[in-house]
Amino acid sequence: MENNAKVIQAIEKYCLKHPSAYEARPFGEYPICYKVMGKIFVQLNPEEKFYKITLKCVPDKASLYRQLYPGVVVRGYHCPPVQQPYWNTINLDAFFDLDMLFQMIDEAYDAVINKFSKKAKAELLNLSELEFKDTDGEDQDFAKLCNRLDNALDEIVGGKFQRSQYEQFNQRDCIHDVIVAYREGKPIGCGSFKMYDEDHAELKRIYVEPSYRNMGLGAELVRRLEAKAKIKGYRWCILETGKPLEAACYMYKKAGYKIMPNYGQYADMPDSICMERKI
Repeated sequence: MENNAKVIQAIEKYCLKHPSAYEARPFGEYPICYKVMGKIFVQLNPEEKFYKITLKCVPDKASLYRQLYPGVVVRGYHCPPVQQPYWNTINLDAFFDLDMLFQMIDEAYDAVINKFSKKAKAELLNLSELEFKDTDGEDQDFAKLCNRLDNALDEIVGGKFQRSQYEQFNQRDCIHDVIVAYREGKPIGCGSFKMYDEDHAELKRIYVEPSYRNMGLGAELVRRLEAKAKIKGYRWCILETGKPLEAACYMYKKAGYKIMPNYGQYADMPDSICMERKI
């Protein structure tokens, strides 16, 4: 299959058309990975010297493709032996059937989601109805959601400590990486990050409208923000939340965040809880 921009773009576009799929680069610039709910189903390497794609698969189907395309479809090149039955690597320089490749990508996606729990499948069904937009801190829908977040925080913690001391750290004009989630054109959730230092991206302004909570959207926003931060070269995500925000603390811990010493501006704020996760 000719290594050119049109073919690569076709593959990338096809991967992203799958419900709730998004791009991530957890291993560096390459391979370009495509994930669903944090799980990889495709790894694409578009480099001329290593023009290959690695796909998740079930062992029987993986073996069949290796028999049909000997030497062209092989066990996942990057995998330890115990995982190799579940991944196939395809040499795109020697594979010329784009329709068959798309079928394999469909099967890779299915191989991942079929392993999800009943709860995760239900969350995926809800998330697949949403659209996610990459934008910046000047976005008006993001601004509206931030205002609702502030109102919600006032209701939860306003009586327990003065929120005004935090406002200076949440200004939108210093936030350049934002994701807004939409359902039927209506903004229902958001999240963002900004540079803390060269290695750390600080997650900010993560919010989901009350009627759309408990469907996994908050966790999905965090996953997508982490993926975007990793692409930009950050190695860690850090965040600040508060002791009264029990639901948020639970979500972050479930996502793999660990409590760390309060950093920077939050060092002397006893009601703050700071957390970190290597991405």
